[in-house]
Amino acid sequence: MSRIKVRKATDEDGDWIDWLIREQWGSDFVASRGKRHVPCRLPALLALIDGKRGGLLTFRIADQECEIVTLNSLQERQGIGNALVSKMIEMAKIAHCTRIWLVTTNDNTDAMRFYQKMGFRFSAIHRNAVDEARKLKPSIPEYSNSGIRITDEVEMEYQM
Repeated sequence: MSRIKVRKATDEDGDWIDWLIREQWGSDFVASRGKRHVPCRLPALLALIDGKRGGLLTFRIADQECEIVTLNSLQERQGIGNALVSKMIEMAKIAHCTRIWLVTTNDNTDAMRFYQKMGFRFSAIHRNAVDEARKLKPSIPEYSNSGIRITDEVEMEYQM
């Protein structure tokens, strides 16, 4: 039996979600495609490991499309992200979505690798889009921890 269980977030999870977003993203919001998203106000999935919160996926569904806004795992390479995205795919099918999509930045090679393994494909590269995102969120760094200049938004999608 798997140690990881995924469930929809409830109001009781709000403080933890707010803490995690601030801890992992540096503020209470994220920016992509020129929009400001406040993850603690979005629907969310939680991953529980042996009953304790260990991961979060926030999303929004509009026009038969599901956007993954944030994905965070407190323990890397333990199957948490896989469990959350698999549940999102299942929910998107039930909601009759035509695709699931997300945006990451050009430096986030770990995320791109992960999503490709989950069946996502590259659908667009928005050149210099991070400059626009920095207007909304100036704290986005110029360079990643690995020294890659952060310039572009990379859109990926999973076709249903």
